[in-house]
Amino acid sequence: METDIAALGYHALLLGGFVLLCQGLLSPVVFMVLGLCTYLRNFNALHEGIHTRRAGHNPLRMIRQAVMIVHGPLQLGRRELSINHHLHHAFPGDPERDPEVAVSTGPWWRAALAALLQPEHTFLAHVRRAGGITRTVRNALIYNAVVCAGLVALAGADIVWWIAVTRLGSTASWLVFDWVMHHPRLFGRSELPLPRALQLLWSVLFTRGNLNGIRNHTLHHRYPFVAGDELPALARFLAATPRT
Repeated sequence: METDIAALGYHALLLGGFVLLCQGLLSPVVFMVLGLCTYLRNFNALHEGIHTRRAGHNPLRMIRQAVMIVHGPLQLGRRELSINHHLHHAFPGDPERDPEVAVSTGPWWRAALAALLQPEHTFLAHVRRAGGITRTVRNALIYNAVVCAGLVALAGADIVWWIAVTRLGSTASWLVFDWVMHHPRLFGRSELPLPRALQLLWSVLFTRGNLNGIRNHTLHHRYPFVAGDELPALARFLAATPRT
């Protein structure tokens, strides 16, 4: 439930910043900077939530779809993205079974294009794989349409800034967390040695858990049920455990 609360909170902050922008109380530059930070934090909370064991009772269950930041009318809901990500962990890099393979493999420019169009690409791929639009996807489409209509009615011409921050956030998130982290030069390595200044900056902007997930991404694939904040301790434990 904690991850749902965090994702909802970051989504609310992004929407609140956009309202201030539309009212002329926040400059586009400040909105873009703050918006990218809240977008990536929302992305990280969603990811942590996908790997978190489900609680017996979650009062936020009925409004979980509201954690999803809407990029446009055609994008999947939380349930389908969760299924896709579990398939990615089960079959990483498999062109037939990994729904994220277009972003995690190939040259950087092709991965960047796939990351830019990730919402639409995953939607079309899922519909093709499922043989049509399922009930939960239809509900997600209704949610997307309502949010899009509300944003356009609120913003008018300022909607370009919402499009800019969500597309840039989506592209950066998928490119860094899928293509960079699965690059042959990095994937399979132990904890990545990042400069201390970069670690501090990344923690402030995008949370410490997100940094730990990046530095220990290979370990995350081996133990996906371990939270990002616990990965460094797991890495130390494994390093100290004699191999048999």
